[in-house]
Amino acid sequence: MPPSLTVTNLERVSELLESVVAEHVLPAYRNLQPDDIEHKPSVDDPEDVVSRVDRSVEAWLGPELARLLPGSAVVGEEAAHADPQLLAALDADGAVWVIDPIDGTRNFVRGEPGFGVMVALVTKRRTRAAWIALPTEGLLFVAERGSGTWLQGARVRIPERELRACPRGTTYTKFMPEALGAALAAHAGRDFEPAPGAGSAAIEYTDLMRGRKDFVVYHRLMPWDHLPGALLVAEAGGSVTLVNGDELTPFDRFGPLVAARDGALGQQIRSWLPAST
Repeated sequence: MPPSLTVTNLERVSELLESVVAEHVLPAYRNLQPDDIEHKPSVDDPEDVVSRVDRSVEAWLGPELARLLPGSAVVGEEAAHADPQLLAALDADGAVWVIDPIDGTRNFVRGEPGFGVMVALVTKRRTRAAWIALPTEGLLFVAERGSGTWLQGARVRIPERELRACPRGTTYTKFMPEALGAALAAHAGRDFEPAPGAGSAAIEYTDLMRGRKDFVVYHRLMPWDHLPGALLVAEAGGSVTLVNGDELTPFDRFGPLVAARDGALGQQIRSWLPAST
């Protein structure tokens, strides 16, 4: 880790997330009004939505994080949606805070518990630290590159999978090329048990860490959706790689990305995929 990211700063980020959850997220949960929700269509996702809470969390958290590391930049999902040029900050040596203010906004606005608040710290184009808060469960996962993953002060290791058990996982095929989706579908029910998608990367990655699911395959990759969870899973003993086995970077926009509870399972799933996708 860079010298400027002290243990005090790691703990301070955790405190900031706990504060924003208590002051902005939970009071609004199941209390949103119709005018608190807006459609946020894009070419990739014409059905996307955003809430006033997404914006208030990002607006409060961004400056607080930037003050921890003077000179650091902030790339929040909502700000980057309005100005994609902000993503250029990730292609520099300096520190960049990446924020997903509400991951799983559709679940949040429906009053369902499957959402989280996610933060990653990128320096020199690599994810150095990550946080995922699950507000409805009162949980906060924290990871530091090379130092492990922690939950409520206790070290997290992904539980071992029973060798004879059929792996259970989710394949997000909505944005995948047809050939890729078909390749995965050919193994469903035979080589793995399909599991419903959570509709939130915060839930998918933390479910992997808790042994609730064995793998997830994604195609569309945005830094706020995947950088936090990828580091958390890797530091907990799991595997998160692109189809060629490379580590996820802040610049990857398309997969396949295979997140698995261990390296052997990740390699097995990657072997199902076409060599060129």
